[in-house]
Order: sequence, then C-alpha cells, then structure tokens
Amino acid sequence: MGGGRGEGLRFVPEGLSNTEMDEEGAGLTLVAFTLAQGATGPELYAAVRNDGETPSCDAGVMFYFIDKADQLVTTWGGSLLSGRLYRVNDGSGAIIPCIAPGEIAMTGSTDLPDELVIEELGYLTHRFPAFAVDIVPVDAIAVSEVQIVSRAAGGAYTGTLENRLDAAVSDAKVTVFPVNRVGRPLGMATSSAAADIPPGGTWTFETTTVDDLGVDYVVVPTVSIPP
Repeated sequence: MGGGRGEGLRFVPEGLSNTEMDEEGAGLTLVAFTLAQGATGPELYAAVRNDGETPSCDAGVMFYFIDKADQLVTTWGGSLLSGRLYRVNDGSGAIIPCIAPGEIAMTGSTDLPDELVIEELGYLTHRFPAFAVDIVPVDAIAVSEVQIVSRAAGGAYTGTLENRLDAAVSDAKVTVFPVNRVGRPLGMATSSAAADIPPGGTWTFETTTVDDLGVDYVVVPTVSIPP
C-alpha cells in the first residue's frame, strides 16, 4: 500500500484539459484532480482552493465530460468538503459548511457512469456553485487520534469525532482523502455513524479501505445540525 500514483503530478490524466466555465468562479480554483479507472468503474477526486477574500458557503463543483468529437458524455456534481462550519449571522441560528479563504476543500465520486470511457475524452470543463453570506465560525466538531490500520482489502483510517455543540448532531460522516506529495487526492475512504451524537459526545470510527495511501491524508468530518 502507499506510494501515490503520479507522485509529483497535480492533474491526472496528464494532458487532459479541465477548464473553468465561469470566469469569476466564486473565487474557487481547481488545484488538483484525479480521474482514473477503479475496480468498479471510473473514479474522480478533486481538490479546490478558495482564492477569494471571503468564505465560500455551501460550495459545490460540477464537471462536464466532453469526448473527442466535442460531444457531452455525462456530468457529475458534488459538494466541496472542508469540515469547517459557520453560523449564519441573521438570527436564524442556521449552521452551514463554508470554505475559508486560502483553504482547500475536497470532493470525490466512485460511481461515475459506465459510459464514461477515460481514453475517449477530449477535455473537461467545470464550474463552482457557491454563495457568500454574513457568517461567524463555529467550533462544532473535531476529529482526533487518526491512525492508519491494515486490513485485508487495503488501508483504513480510525479515529474519534467529537461533537462540541450543545445540541445533538445527526448523519455524522468522516471522509478521508489520501494525497500525493503535492496534495492531489488519490482515493476516498468513508465512515458513517449509525446514531446521533449527543452534546459533548464522541463517535469512534473506522473507514472503508483504499488501495493507495499516498504520502499523507486529509480528514473531513460532516454532520447535520437541527435548526
């Protein structure tokens, strides 16, 4: 396990253009990208940096896959995961995920459609749905004691998620992205809690496995918080 496919590469496959559709792009920049054939089909992993001056909230990314005949093959969209939460400063008490200026968020998919044949692609384009809002940061959740453990199917990650809020959280999930030495995500391991986590409570997790541990990893916790 480990090693990192294309150790010094930020974009894989090399030479496959992936350009932004919107010039402004909500201040977000695609800084690393992996599109590779996995065990069950095409897989995609991406790293995005907020180059703006304000947090980018509820941010996502949409990819458009274009073949060599300049025809759209398929699209895929997903949330950008930063693990950082903010409270909307409008009296509602709502808490939303945002990407702070200078911060890198991750996303990925292991279930791209089978009609996507990587070798037949001509180029990709992408855009970033996101918005800016008056917010304040919240110390809501934290992950600690992360370790890599060897399993028959590959490497997994264990650790503890702590709920630092004064309310229970639900749908807790931890996503771990192994990365190469320049921060390109190589895969994605996940674990989801079976029950709500009470105020001040913790959840001990173990993720699914990855076959390439890279040289480092990025851990992103997510939860649902009642209004």
